[in-house]
Amino acid sequence: MTIAPPTVPTADTNVAALLIEARRELDSIANRGIVSAPRAVAETLTTLKELTPTLAPHARALAARLGDRERSELHELIERTEARANSRPRADLAYEHLLVLVSQLQELLRWLERAHGIACRGTQAAARRRSSEEPRPTQPG
Repeated sequence: MTIAPPTVPTADTNVAALLIEARRELDSIANRGIVSAPRAVAETLTTLKELTPTLAPHARALAARLGDRERSELHELIERTEARANSRPRADLAYEHLLVLVSQLQELLRWLERAHGIACRGTQAAARRRSSEEPRPTQPG
């Protein structure tokens, strides 16, 4: 991923475009399936480690605007995600490390998408699926 991490969110930062690009990157990783081959895991971890400092400043700015409970939850998620992104897992635990980092980044991205009014495709697809599963009224005949 080639997104340059901003040091602090600014008014001229196009956060929506950044979030959409981050979602595409995460969806691409999830959709192609996370291969457990050591080289593939290492390359995917590198990509995710580059994404973390891109999202974290925006998440911190969002946390500053939230209530106490939500702020605390988001700060905890940010800290856990950064700690995982900055750690070097043992070779035999790299795949599990990768799965947890993907999950944490997806959750962080969901917080940011909600705050910026961006509905992720998964949410939209789930809403369509739910509406198609609802029983339809039958016509009296």
